[in-house]
Amino acid sequence: MVRRARGRNRAVATTFRPVAALLAAALLPAPPPAIPAATPGPHAGLRRPYIDQFTGRPAPLFTLRDLKGGTVRLASYRGRVVILNFWYSTCIPCRKETPDLISLHQAYKDQGLAILGINLDAVMIPQAGGRELEKFLKAFPIPYPILIADQAVVDQYGGLPVQPISFLVDRGGLVERVFWGAFDGSVYERAVVPLLARPSERPAAPGSVSAPPRPRPAP
Repeated sequence: MVRRARGRNRAVATTFRPVAALLAAALLPAPPPAIPAATPGPHAGLRRPYIDQFTGRPAPLFTLRDLKGGTVRLASYRGRVVILNFWYSTCIPCRKETPDLISLHQAYKDQGLAILGINLDAVMIPQAGGRELEKFLKAFPIPYPILIADQAVVDQYGGLPVQPISFLVDRGGLVERVFWGAFDGSVYERAVVPLLARPSERPAAPGSVSAPPRPRPAP
């Protein structure tokens, strides 16, 4: 009798083991969703209108100081393909894409590509007093020009709702594409190479944003 009871208990335990496992699994927290390469963030609803505002139109002209105190004018880069990369030093996605931008600069600088790294520390984290930028540049010795953004250029570029954000400008000074967030270097490269092969287009009127936009490429 005892043996039979034990056998029945073993059978009951075996029967309910899968049910117990299912209940335990149901109580476990769900795994977090995968994060895309360019995280849209809380401002995702602004993405399409923002990109449409700039794509196919002249890049707003600016004059900014570089790290050595020199003056850099965007207008002086007319005739080259330019990436305007807006970033700040404690931005993790900014850090992730910087090595790829350095590689892109090294690969195509002699073919007409210019990258301008426009640092937003003075606007985004003024309390850092430049210390975070100094740390960033020790970790990433950036060979292309680093410019110091002010509120005026932030306003010119629509408030820059996400960081990083980059503008690809063709040889004629028109915005070919807006990169909303951080991207892999291969994405930048695929966008840059055709522009480097394209001859200079008609120059845009300085500071104008009224030129009719070209058809925008897919984001």
